[in-house]
Amino acid sequence: MDDRRSLLVVMALSILAAFFMIQGGLGQCYALPSPDGNEERVFGQSACSGVSNDPPNPTTFTLEEPRTITKIGSYHWNQASGDTPGTIALKDGNGKVYGPWQAKGEPGQGGVPNAYWIVYLSPGLELPAGAYSIMDSSPATWSYASESDNAGITSVIGLKAGNDKGKQAPCGDEGMDFSPRSPTDIYDAGPGLVPGLYNIWYGIRTGSNIGKPDKWNQFGPVEMVGGKFYVFDVTSANLNEANPQMINSMLSNPTSGESVVWLKLSTENAYVVCFEGPLGEGLQLSGAWKMSGHQEGFNDWKADLNLKKDGTLQWTETVGANVGAKRQGTWEFDGTALTLKWVSPGGGQTSWISRSVTKDNLEDGTYTVENAPGGTWSATRSD
Repeated sequence: MDDRRSLLVVMALSILAAFFMIQGGLGQCYALPSPDGNEERVFGQSACSGVSNDPPNPTTFTLEEPRTITKIGSYHWNQASGDTPGTIALKDGNGKVYGPWQAKGEPGQGGVPNAYWIVYLSPGLELPAGAYSIMDSSPATWSYASESDNAGITSVIGLKAGNDKGKQAPCGDEGMDFSPRSPTDIYDAGPGLVPGLYNIWYGIRTGSNIGKPDKWNQFGPVEMVGGKFYVFDVTSANLNEANPQMINSMLSNPTSGESVVWLKLSTENAYVVCFEGPLGEGLQLSGAWKMSGHQEGFNDWKADLNLKKDGTLQWTETVGANVGAKRQGTWEFDGTALTLKWVSPGGGQTSWISRSVTKDNLEDGTYTVENAPGGTWSATRSD
């Protein structure tokens, strides 16, 4: 009898220990995701009891101050079956929807597949103070409990208050300032960019200092592909490919050496936006150059060349037959060849190319000119 009683005690203790290991302790049974070192839980319900599906009450939380949200998760135990990850979105008190974002699945207690749905927001989502509702694409499998006030079990993670203050955009001096727009004039032209990796920096401006946001936020890095037309939504921090005609029937597709970005702006706030890049290990050729060359059958010449980050160029002749003459055109670098194009003073398209390209030197260049002889050229960086 004592043996049976001892066995029952051992079994009971084992079950209780397993319960505490699985649940993490009463009052601490939060759904994933968990905060990292620079984050904290902005909202979450500690639910340690059994759960049911299809919460009868809405899932809401309130921010007392603006916060940067980095992760959102919902719990889909679903009778130990889990569920294929869907989407999660937020809606503010005025009906504005943030997202939806595609969630990733993580196993739950006992290895239940896709019991946790988690959205990772990079960059973080800037939310003003206010009340928010969480919307899950599968309420039928969303878990709830009495401990969660019969609302869907959720965790919202954000940066610790104040830890992202003072962040500066490297391209901040080139920030474009946009006032609030009317609903019928929501788009504005952004830059044409040399294809490559970019960070998009953006922020709300409530003060009177034009070009200076209250706080810079970073989106990216993202790959801008040549010949593509993009729209960046400053309010939701989304970048998507688009058809130029959706904005203006007069717009055409960009050339293969250019990535064009337009901005979808806010009807409520002024925004500042700038583009940092191209990034990465590729050669960064934008900047000022000193050129020299020879035109066949004529004379030697020299010029100042400015390769701009947006893929345009300016060229001013300093020595030669057309001193003071200015040209404007475009440039692109495909990783091997640098190509410059503009219209020559005498008329006709000019195409210049160098396949010997380093960070500070352009060698063995040749050029051709419609209606005139071509020649050779080289350049060295001057900035």
